[in-house]
Amino acid sequence: MRTGQPIISRPAWYDRNPVQKVGNYIGTHGPHSTVERLSYTVPAGKKAMVEILLVMVRRQTAAATPGIAQCICQLTPSGGSITSILYALLRAEFNAAKDVMLLSIGTSMTLLPGDKLSFSTSDGSTNGACDYEMMYKATEFDA
Repeated sequence: MRTGQPIISRPAWYDRNPVQKVGNYIGTHGPHSTVERLSYTVPAGKKAMVEILLVMVRRQTAAATPGIAQCICQLTPSGGSITSILYALLRAEFNAAKDVMLLSIGTSMTLLPGDKLSFSTSDGSTNGACDYEMMYKATEFDA
């Protein structure tokens, strides 16, 4: 004879069809307005556990008139407002070749369906060039 409800267990997130997602961008650019270089949006029916985020900007050559060069990682929750969560920037006083700002974090941030990570760069200088690097690593799984 059965009594009560049967116990139904749900597998842990790492046992629900996990798929590794890695995105990276490396490039050298002269002065430019804000440009999105890399993005990741969580598909419907999935969640993603973000494990690593990295942003880096490095002056390749000095600018004639230095401005702010930056690399930004932003999060846009599904139906929400965009928020900067990680950024590396070189202000005008960092105008020598090979000046660098690198930030990386290991995190356990969970993204829900429709959430978007985006990475962008900009450089307000005249002349000169900067190297940019950005990267994410996440594990996507069934919601």
